[in-house]
Amino acid sequence: MTAEFTVQTLRDVLSLETIDDDLFRSTCAPPGAPRLFGGQVAAQALVAATNTVPEESRVHSLHSYFLRPGATGYPVVFRNERLHDGSTFRRRRVTAIQHGKPILSLDCSFTTDRTALEYRQPMPQVHPPEACPAVDWDDRGTGFNAWQPFEFRTALPVEGEPPAAPQAADVWVRLREDEGPGRVATAMLTYFSDLTLVAATLAPTGRTDIGGLTSLDHVMWFHEPARFDDWLLYAKTSPAVGPLRGLAQGRLFTRSGALLASVAQEGLIHSAK
Repeated sequence: MTAEFTVQTLRDVLSLETIDDDLFRSTCAPPGAPRLFGGQVAAQALVAATNTVPEESRVHSLHSYFLRPGATGYPVVFRNERLHDGSTFRRRRVTAIQHGKPILSLDCSFTTDRTALEYRQPMPQVHPPEACPAVDWDDRGTGFNAWQPFEFRTALPVEGEPPAAPQAADVWVRLREDEGPGRVATAMLTYFSDLTLVAATLAPTGRTDIGGLTSLDHVMWFHEPARFDDWLLYAKTSPAVGPLRGLAQGRLFTRSGALLASVAQEGLIHSAK
């Protein structure tokens, strides 16, 4: 029987070993994973970069490319480059390496700026999470479920119906244990943001001949300190979809409507054979 993937396991997964200056290594993998989840590697790369900046610096953006699938059962080494250290901004580049080859490249920027938003796009009008149905995602027979540390509910719009594909719909999400603002919550938000986002490309076309979706890149902008101590709304759209690639965009809101982060991702669309 596959071990349960708990919130504490996720914390362990996101904790890296320091092996030298600007070199870090993963120490734990989720149980039963057939291959490394891209959001996990991106979140670990962010942790590696965060380990090299002062506590008062907070990440405000990251840009990552998924280069190769990662294999479970083997550690990943994260090599950090200090691109810039200024009075307000610090930039880092992290390459995730496995078996001598890069599997992910991440550039991120940190700031000590604490100014608040003067404008934010309003949260979509949806019913509160308590009035929305729970969702249990299928582990597709692998024994591994990247969603296990989280609770999900389909966010029912006040007007209209959600997309037919459940993963393409907006969702309420909550960590199964509270995690207040801080660096761990930021890494967890990065991990989570890769879940269900690329599926938003299915909504505009209604295509059913999809054999699979592969994330090509992942971009985030952090507007407020990340936190996981209540339900968050993940609102998703897809402004452009082609026969082979589609662009997905996401916004993460607190229950009260504060915009925590904006996300974008391009995905490769595999036709069913």
